[in-house]
Amino acid sequence: MTKKRMTALMLLLALTAVFLFVLRPFGRRPFAHLKEGDILSASFFVSPPGETLPLTDPAQLDELAEILRGLVVYRKDDSGRDYAGQLVEVTFTLRDGSTHTAGAYNPFLYLDGVCHRTKYRPCEALNAFGNRLLREQ
Repeated sequence: MTKKRMTALMLLLALTAVFLFVLRPFGRRPFAHLKEGDILSASFFVSPPGETLPLTDPAQLDELAEILRGLVVYRKDDSGRDYAGQLVEVTFTLRDGSTHTAGAYNPFLYLDGVCHRTKYRPCEALNAFGNRLLREQ
């Protein structure tokens, strides 16, 4: 290989690495490991109207685990902090004793206080679940 081709190849590899690691175009599933029964307790905060809803039914906790398994996040993006709309936030405790918070604010998702870009449909499923609980209350 010539020196120019080698330099071009190295530049292409560097740009590819930056694209993959900085922009994260494929996303990750932070709760992919959750199984039925892993969530011991949960509560939803829906704003507006600013109401907190406890979640105690085991079937609903399992449904929540299924929704959380589907969440996909991409890169961190704090521009979601200036976004207007409805926030549906769930705080849940796992069997291992850890507590997490996930807030749906499409197209953003807050995970333990960190704002990320998210895949639309799974985030919308979390939002719809919280609103359904609010209507059933």
